[in-house]
Amino acid sequence: MRIGVTADIILSQNQTFRQREGHFAQRTLMNCLLANNITPVILPVAKPEMAADLLETVDGVILTGGPDVLPAFYGEEPIKEIGTTYEPRDQFELALVKQAVQMKKPILAICRGLQIVNVALGGTLYQDIDTQFTPKDNMRILQHSQKAIGYAPIHHINIDNDSSLEKTFGKRAFVNSFHHEAAKDVAPSLKVVARADDGMIEGLENDDKSIQCVQWHPENMWDHYKDENQLFIDFFNRIHTK
Repeated sequence: MRIGVTADIILSQNQTFRQREGHFAQRTLMNCLLANNITPVILPVAKPEMAADLLETVDGVILTGGPDVLPAFYGEEPIKEIGTTYEPRDQFELALVKQAVQMKKPILAICRGLQIVNVALGGTLYQDIDTQFTPKDNMRILQHSQKAIGYAPIHHINIDNDSSLEKTFGKRAFVNSFHHEAAKDVAPSLKVVARADDGMIEGLENDDKSIQCVQWHPENMWDHYKDENQLFIDFFNRIHTK
């Protein structure tokens, strides 16, 4: 089985000339795929019109973490708290999501991946949850950009019945968290299947389970926690049986 993995871009100017704006894949995710005998295919930040050709080479796609999504793609101007954005990656991944849906290529979307899928299908985002998100029941916002080491869980999430996520984790999971953007208005073809205790959206799926989006980083946890690795195995199994 071949899984396409979206590349990130090295935006730091402290790199050598050859590495600046280089395309790269996260080591922990590559290790996860290889450990599960999955062939990874790195999808560079390509031209949007190349999305279909690239998708022809893979059985499914993992959309990875990275910089903030440019608010122009969901009809907003940037607020001062927004982080780094990179328009070429947004343009390519928006096309990739739409083309994957059309070609019926299953998607697993991680962190920024959840956000770009939501925007591609018609949703919007909180540009900065600390200044824009109102927690439920007047509780304080949980720590969603953790200070703990990357593979350590930091907060719990509540998972809906009859979701793919519930089949993997049960009704409650303990996850890590590295984000300051989040899904706001959910795209019409997606539904919320998990939330943190403060009400933050942590999981989205579509009706036929071909799209699964998580707001945390299971690729940082897979070799420490069996249920996080099982999330990937269940994704691979859905592709194998589709």
